[in-house]
Amino acid sequence: MSRHLIALGEYLRARRDVTAPEDAGLPREAGRRVPGLRRDEVAMLAGISPEYYLRLEQGRGARPSDQVLNAIARALLLDQESRLYLFRLATGSPPPAAPVADRVAEQIARVLSRWTHTPAYMSDPHRDIVAANPMAAAFGHGGLSAGSNQVVNLFNDRMKATLVEWESMTRSAVATLRRDAHPDSPRLREIVDELSSDPDFVRIWARHDVSGPEDAVFHIAVDGVGEIAVEGQNFGVRSLPGYQLTVMAAPPGSITEAVFSRMSMALTAAPA
Repeated sequence: MSRHLIALGEYLRARRDVTAPEDAGLPREAGRRVPGLRRDEVAMLAGISPEYYLRLEQGRGARPSDQVLNAIARALLLDQESRLYLFRLATGSPPPAAPVADRVAEQIARVLSRWTHTPAYMSDPHRDIVAANPMAAAFGHGGLSAGSNQVVNLFNDRMKATLVEWESMTRSAVATLRRDAHPDSPRLREIVDELSSDPDFVRIWARHDVSGPEDAVFHIAVDGVGEIAVEGQNFGVRSLPGYQLTVMAAPPGSITEAVFSRMSMALTAAPA
């Protein structure tokens, strides 16, 4: 069996499990044993035979046609990002992007270092942080410094205790990891292995999400201050596919403005 068709089958099973029948316009019968859709229901909604759909989930047979993939995407209520990922799995993933040269990473770091009033960092397709300004390193207690990993950092006890929207923010970050990292990447395997002892990661990774809110207002508990609101925005980088620029800002008139201002002054005053 083809490896990419096996990955396609895994993705179909995962998305079927998290698609509620009510959302797909089907009734939930009393005594239903599965939380998501059954295989025969997906087949019916997609207009294909249950036997053919079963073969797809088992990774058997030839690559399905675009018409079939689009029909399954509609049945599973996939958004645009998820639909693109479905086609990517069916056709075979592209080769891994070349790593950023040291010269490029240094240039990015210089640009970010000039942003002195708000945290900002750049991550690669594995969400390894390749460049970060001092504000990001300070705000993230070192977890958002160059050389750290954004996703791994989210699963430490401190983040679970202080990030109010931990579940939704973490699901979104894990989704970008699955979407942007090459599925055969040794670095991706390292990250998955490192986090495999955390039941929260195992649960979230098993969903096979590849999309989520790119921008959000989240709240984090800060010692001596309380909960503060932060606006987080993620930007794709045209010249570096899979790379992501993350910028955190203070909502106007918020206590976060004062926190960021104090951080900026302290970092500016600190000896080089």
